[in-house]
Amino acid sequence: MNARWPAASTRLVALLGWPVRHSLSPVMHNSAFREQGLDLVYVVLPTSPDALATVVEALGAVEAIGANVTVPHKENVTRLCDRLTEEARLVGAVNTLVWGPDGLVGDNTDAVGVGRVLQEDLNLPPGAPTVVLGTGGAARACVVALGRVGAPVTVIGRRRDAAEDLVGLAERCGAPQARAIGLDEDAWVEEAVAESALAINATPLGMAGEPLPDPFHQLRADQMALDLVYRPAETPFLEAARASGADAHHGLGMLVAQAAASYRRWTGQDAPIGIMSAAAVAKLTVPSGR
Repeated sequence: MNARWPAASTRLVALLGWPVRHSLSPVMHNSAFREQGLDLVYVVLPTSPDALATVVEALGAVEAIGANVTVPHKENVTRLCDRLTEEARLVGAVNTLVWGPDGLVGDNTDAVGVGRVLQEDLNLPPGAPTVVLGTGGAARACVVALGRVGAPVTVIGRRRDAAEDLVGLAERCGAPQARAIGLDEDAWVEEAVAESALAINATPLGMAGEPLPDPFHQLRADQMALDLVYRPAETPFLEAARASGADAHHGLGMLVAQAAASYRRWTGQDAPIGIMSAAAVAKLTVPSGR
């Protein structure tokens, strides 16, 4: 790599989200670029919903290599792509953009990231019932990953029709049983969470210390909790789970796994996962905003 990196030759990779200043993606990817001597730089671009199309067009104009896309743009950015990969069409959301000879290609690496966590970190038993809170792009990736490992899935959402849409997605991916529950159906929410082996928070709740619905804070020691929020590392959901003895995991494992898959899409090289994970863990110990 050029000793004066970044230099005039350096190509851009960006993260689009709103809000997004809390992200660990820059430190992970820039550590990996330095490790492998790639003349690339990863930056955060806070992008409001109204500005999404303008920012994506501008990145193409300046010959950016690619980008990540996060909340709240994962579904809306699909209409800006020239082509979607099969995985992005299946999930119905995009978290990775790649500019190339085919124009702007939208891909999704979130389900791969969730799948790695389910199998390697949680060791989810076959047929174990699961419950997912949320109906956005992250929740869609979760139900795809859970369907692929054959887990029964209950989707809980503010809008029951949106939750029912994810039920169909889970079934298409192999879930043996799937059902939708509205967030206002209190008794069913309580029953579904109590009967689950794994409860997943796939919403942004917790980033600012917000609690989840009460049943998610009443897990037992024989249950598992996965919060896709990774900053702060200890959300009220995970704090309650640990207090009860449940096996609790934040979203860093999923973040690193999906980032490694995005990295390969942009560079054609396997990501130095250990370097990326170590950089993220080190940054996670520093208060947000520094």
